[in-house]
Amino acid sequence: MKFALVSLGLPPSQSGQSLVLYHLLKDLEPDQYCLITQKNFHLYGSQGNGSSHLPGAYHHINPDYQVIRGMLRLASTARSTGILSALLKVRVHQLRRIIRQEQSEAVIACTGDLFDPPAAYQVSRSLDIPYILYAFDHYSHQWMPPLLHAFARKHEEQLIPGAAEVIVPNEFLCREYRRTYGIEATVLHNPCDLSRYQASPEHDRADKEKEVTILYTGAIYEAHYDAFQNLIQALHTLDRPEVRLHIYTPQSESRLRANNISGEYVTYHKNQPIFMMPEIQQKADILFLPLAFNSPYPEIVKTASPGKIGELLAARRPVLVHAPADSFVSWYFKQHSCGLVIDKSDPVELANGIEALIEDRELQQNLSTAAYARAKKDFDDVTIKKRFADLVESRCIR
Repeated sequence: MKFALVSLGLPPSQSGQSLVLYHLLKDLEPDQYCLITQKNFHLYGSQGNGSSHLPGAYHHINPDYQVIRGMLRLASTARSTGILSALLKVRVHQLRRIIRQEQSEAVIACTGDLFDPPAAYQVSRSLDIPYILYAFDHYSHQWMPPLLHAFARKHEEQLIPGAAEVIVPNEFLCREYRRTYGIEATVLHNPCDLSRYQASPEHDRADKEKEVTILYTGAIYEAHYDAFQNLIQALHTLDRPEVRLHIYTPQSESRLRANNISGEYVTYHKNQPIFMMPEIQQKADILFLPLAFNSPYPEIVKTASPGKIGELLAARRPVLVHAPADSFVSWYFKQHSCGLVIDKSDPVELANGIEALIEDRELQQNLSTAAYARAKKDFDDVTIKKRFADLVESRCIR
C-alpha cells in the first residue's frame, strides 16, 4: 500500500495541520507514502519550532506559494474564472505526473489550499485510484471572496460525494457534510502525544502567590481577536494585578497590539519549540482556548478544531473556553465537562469564570481529571495513528 498525500502545510512548517500529519505519518515506512506541497511554502510557514521532517519523499510543485496567492487576489479582483481554471489545470498536470512517478495506489488531499482537493480528485479519476479528502476545515467555507467560494463550492459538490473516504477532525463537520451531501465522514480528532505530559504535574500555588498565569499558546488571527479583547477587559474588571495573560505565539507583538491584544495584564513571549510546550502548559494555572464571536468566517469557527485541543486536555490544568455557543469547541467542553465554557461575548461573565477557576479547588480538580480522560479517549496519537493507517489501507484494497 502506497499513497500520495497533498497538503499545503507539511512538516516541518509551523501549523496545526502540519503537526497532525507529522503524528499520523511519523511511524510509517518511507516507501508507504509520498508528500506533495507547493514550492517554498515551508519558507513562509516555518520558524524553526515546528515538527521534524518526515522520512518520506517530498515533492514541491510550481509556481511558488506567494505567486499562487497573488494570482488568487488577481482572479478575485478581476472576477476571472479563467485564471482559476488555468491554475487548476496546471495543478492537475503536476499532481498526475508525480503520482504516476511514485506509483501511488491512492491519493489523500488536505484542505487549506483552493486547488489541492479538486486537482487531486481529478487525478484520482483519471488514474482510477481511490481519493480521500482530509477536511481539516470546511473546504468551501475557507474561501470568503465570492468568486473563490463559488469555485470551491462547485468542486466540493463533486469531490465529497465522489470520495472513497472523507476524514474530518470533529463531530460538527461530520454532521455538516452528512446534512449537505448525505455522506458519513470518519471523525479523527487531531492527535496528541500524551507521553510528553507528566502524569502528576507539579503545581504548588504556595510557590506562586505573586502571580496567577492564564496561558495561551498558538497562532492568533481574525478567528481569535475579539475573544482576546474580551479576556483583557475581564482582567481589568477583576482588577487583580497578580492575574496575568501569558501569550506564546508566532505572531508579532506589534500585530497583537494593533488588534488591541495588549495592556498591563499581558506578557508576550517568543514562540517556543513544540517539545517545550508540555512543560509550559503544565505550569499554568489556567489554559485559555478562544474563538472569535465576530469574525470574517463564522462557519469556519463553528466547525473548527484547533490543533491544540488535545494538548490542553492532556496538560491536566483547568481549561477556560471562550467561544460561540454554536461552535464545536464550546459543545465538546460542555458535553464532557472538561473545561469551563463562557459562550457569550461578555467580559463580566468571563471575569466571573476566571475568579471561579482561581478560587474553587474542587472545580479545578474536576475539570483537570475530566480533561485528561477525554485526551486519552479522543486524542491519543497511538490510537488515532492506527485508525488512520487501517482506514487508508482498507480504501486501497480494490
